[in-house]
Amino acid sequence: MATMNYKCPNCDGPLRFDPDKQLFTCEYCLSEFPAAEVQAMNARAEQRETYDEREVKHAEQAKQEAKQQGAEAEEEYPVSYTCPSCGAEVVTTSTTAATTCFYCYNPVVLGSRLSGEFNPDRVIPFELSKEKAMDRFLAMCGKKWFLPKGFASKEQFEKLNGVYFPYWFADEQKTAHMTATAKKIRRWTSGNKEYTETRIFHVVRGGDVTINNVFERALKNESRDMLQSVHPFDMTKAQPFAMSYLSGFQAEMRDLDKKDVEPIIEQKMHQYAEQALKDTMDGYDEISVDSFVENTDLSAYTYNLLPVWMVTYKFNGEILPFAINGQTGKSYGKLPVAKGKLAAAAVIVALLVFVLGTLGGLLFA
Repeated sequence: MATMNYKCPNCDGPLRFDPDKQLFTCEYCLSEFPAAEVQAMNARAEQRETYDEREVKHAEQAKQEAKQQGAEAEEEYPVSYTCPSCGAEVVTTSTTAATTCFYCYNPVVLGSRLSGEFNPDRVIPFELSKEKAMDRFLAMCGKKWFLPKGFASKEQFEKLNGVYFPYWFADEQKTAHMTATAKKIRRWTSGNKEYTETRIFHVVRGGDVTINNVFERALKNESRDMLQSVHPFDMTKAQPFAMSYLSGFQAEMRDLDKKDVEPIIEQKMHQYAEQALKDTMDGYDEISVDSFVENTDLSAYTYNLLPVWMVTYKFNGEILPFAINGQTGKSYGKLPVAKGKLAAAAVIVALLVFVLGTLGGLLFA
């Protein structure tokens, strides 16, 4: 598979994107470059990028072998590439688009995996550095009473990785029309009788409805709950895609097409449009929708890469994944519980209840 890396024009060292500075930095000569300059420097190199015929043949052969092993293997067949810095052969999964060489630790972008129909439209660069992501996680752990001793330490999370995950986003302009039966209910009491007055209205609403940034993941094998739960992202900060943003991070290419996610997104669009019209029917106590008709006038889908800090750790034999939004710091994951602390807390609560009950009995004896 064709590979590329981004090198410092001053010392030829590898360039990495720094989320704190929003600049590309060289860890050897400490030079810094804005994104536009790095993209311009590498534009010609990216245009000249071609496939190595032997590696393409190897990739196709691996794919065919995976097909024979079943559908699951087909989705994650291994592919090898040659590191442009040290020449080592490294194996990745079929959807990996950017990674780090396991031998020389230089960032490598597998450019051909994000070309043609797989070229993303937009990318949100990392804004949260690894150190800040780790600090956010440790601060959150500090508020949890029942974590095992020694769990919330930086040593546990040194393998925190920045990963760009693929998502489909959709915007739509709709014309919608709704009719509903609405009720206004008034209750009052006169003497020893209670009265209820119900007024019934026929309500009609219609007009243009604009819905933006409805998303769905574009990768089959990642945890749906985890990747959906670190949202939202501020899409106003999305940049036109450039491969240089991937340098120093991992990235996954999509393996779900627009047609695969379109039914899910369209169902969400339908629900949002219906709710938008229903929300204009204020001032009523009860609303029952009689009919809802919609027509999609304009629709636009974009393929985006979004930044997430990921770590998977093993604690007492249990695999626990954790994710942090690389833009906002919002986190999601399952934390371990110290059973001893939980039992001790239960005993303390029971003793407090017993003491308070005893004191209450003595006061009112």
